[in-house]
Amino acid sequence: MAIRFNMHRKDFIKGSCGVCLALGSGFLTSALLSACKTPLGVIKSVASNDIVSIPLAEFDKSDYKIIRVSNYDYDLAIQKNKDGTFSTLLLKCTHADQPLTKTGNNYYCTAHGSQFTHEGVVTKGPADRNLTQLVTNVAGDLVKIQLITTL
Repeated sequence: MAIRFNMHRKDFIKGSCGVCLALGSGFLTSALLSACKTPLGVIKSVASNDIVSIPLAEFDKSDYKIIRVSNYDYDLAIQKNKDGTFSTLLLKCTHADQPLTKTGNNYYCTAHGSQFTHEGVVTKGPADRNLTQLVTNVAGDLVKIQLITTL
């Protein structure tokens, strides 16, 4: 026995579009909400007297983090070295003072295309100087990064 539906083409299209719209808006909402989250490996912090303090526990699962300091124009990239010390790079292009973007294991300047290695060494100009290393020390259970640089 065959069941026959009597649906007009126009009603079918309206119904199908409604389903697509509902699914699409769900995906869009999900994408927008996930964009509001802090990316994995990014630590939001504040500076006090030009010092950023990060708990050592942040490095239990990963030796590399990006630090986003409130009211500061540039992110910091901090790496825990094999000997237990830390190295911190100021993610500021040495050519035109633009913020850098992390791309895989490198950093990229969207303004003029300069590129830097994970260690801060310039690999493509117009920048001709390596990234600035910030003084970084361990004090108790904190990693302290000094934002002021002396050049």
